[in-house]
Amino acid sequence: MPLAPANQSQLVRSSQKDEYYRTSLRNNANEAFQTLAGSKRWLDWRREIELLSDLAYYGLTTFSGYQTLGEEYVNIVQVDPTKRQIPSWTRRGLFVFCHAYFPYLLGKVLVCLENELEGGQESRSGVGRRQAASGLWSLESWLRRWMLRAVGLLSESQRKACLPAVFVLQQSLTLLHRLHVALFYISGSFYHLSKRAAGISYLRVTGPNSDDGTIRSTYRLLGAVSLFQLLITVCLQLNNFRQRQRARQEWKFYRNLSPQRTQSLRSRVSRCILCLEERRHSTSTPCGHLFCWECITEWCNTKAECPLCREKFQPHRLVYLRNYS
Repeated sequence: MPLAPANQSQLVRSSQKDEYYRTSLRNNANEAFQTLAGSKRWLDWRREIELLSDLAYYGLTTFSGYQTLGEEYVNIVQVDPTKRQIPSWTRRGLFVFCHAYFPYLLGKVLVCLENELEGGQESRSGVGRRQAASGLWSLESWLRRWMLRAVGLLSESQRKACLPAVFVLQQSLTLLHRLHVALFYISGSFYHLSKRAAGISYLRVTGPNSDDGTIRSTYRLLGAVSLFQLLITVCLQLNNFRQRQRARQEWKFYRNLSPQRTQSLRSRVSRCILCLEERRHSTSTPCGHLFCWECITEWCNTKAECPLCREKFQPHRLVYLRNYS
């Protein structure tokens, strides 16, 4: 019987089944460790216990050359790029490393880097305390010491510039995952980035399915919708980033003004741009712009957005400023 490539629904069901058994194994391991070592040590080592559970699950199945429980559930087998033999030990080991260990390591690195960039001197004074709590030989302590040396070579301005880059990297990883899932819906090749890196695909061992073409067409439509949604998300995030940058520049400009210019600016800003008169009952929008209470509430009855920056908001988020002129 010829083997055909597995379709998207089979790969998704297999992944969901594997996730169910991985979660069950994690919960049992966490419960056993918490019972034996106590809650305090369990909180310190929870991530490591989950990592060991994942390594045990994939080590006993994929790395050993067997099907996972999810793959057995939907009758699919792993193959290498030739589609004629199962993946080699190297490919299987690369998959287990990328799927289980690499996300854990990357998360630790980004968290330690963000803490060191934000902490400054306070972070340096607390390194010894955190090392004593987690142990000198642990991976987290080693990463903190390495990050401390690396961040110590940067100036204060360089640290401030690197901190947004860490946030952008974290957001980019989420967007990359969503992009990869959307491409999987369209192509049906690789559901996980780790399998794409290792070159592991699937063949189904069941007979031909008459609904295979319909299933693939439906998932292609879902992939197109997912790409469109991802594009909208990226545009909204870029717009929010530009608004934050503009607000930061306005604040720097306002802070550097002389007292005389600040006073004259305040007198100009105290006017409501909707009625062009001095503000009465000042009210703030969520984006920070001020208007008369009557003007902005009447405006919101027509358009639920800021008249200045066009940021969308619900009328109940307006803030009436008491004792403010």
